[in-house]
Amino acid sequence: MTLNKILKIASYAGKMILENGGETYRAEDIVSRICEIHNTTADCFATLSGIIVAVTKDDETLSTVIRIKSRTINLEKVHQINNLARNKEKYNCDEFMEHLKNIDKSPRYRISFNILAHAITAASFAVLFGGTLKDFWGTLPIGATVYLLSYSFSKYELNGIFVNTLGGAISAFLAYYFYSIGLIEHTDKVIIGALMLLVPGIALTNGIRDIIAGDYMTGMARGTEAFLVATSLAVGTGAAISLSLGGNF
Repeated sequence: MTLNKILKIASYAGKMILENGGETYRAEDIVSRICEIHNTTADCFATLSGIIVAVTKDDETLSTVIRIKSRTINLEKVHQINNLARNKEKYNCDEFMEHLKNIDKSPRYRISFNILAHAITAASFAVLFGGTLKDFWGTLPIGATVYLLSYSFSKYELNGIFVNTLGGAISAFLAYYFYSIGLIEHTDKVIIGALMLLVPGIALTNGIRDIIAGDYMTGMARGTEAFLVATSLAVGTGAAISLSLGGNF
């Protein structure tokens, strides 16, 4: 097995981990595990925006740099890649690469299932924060709308801060409109429930885990990203509330 093929497989696996919301230390660990089975040593440096991999065998060293252009949250793929790497002894390089490609191409949940899940999640949070049953039913279409908004803009790879600002604004506008026609009783509970869909909880959690693992630069970057997303939600929601109140909603 050539060193170049080992490098391609290891760097591809690390790239997939980062693109699907995995921690940087996990991407580095995956690269090292794959190289070890082929009796090569690996040096890997991963950040949110790129991964650098160098593999060495018999005084020969090859390296590559891969730019991470887009990131999403798909922890199912991270789990599958992690399991594949832990059972790497069962596959040769070609089989391992084929499994990685299949994981990368595997579809996410159907859009209808995602709409239903987001709607119920938003409505449940509205009740959890003190809303009524009426608020639950009123939050369902808002949660579905927020997901459809995020899903539509994800195809165009728009900046996440812009998408979250717009999502917060849409949530507040719809909440005040539904209140004005009597579909809900508490606008604040409904808005909070819908915003919970956009809160960057995973980014913040992964940032803390990266810091604990000793990767302070990536941890601080994730923390900053979470702070900017939270700020964008506040700006969008606040602007929409101001306009709604000014319009006598």
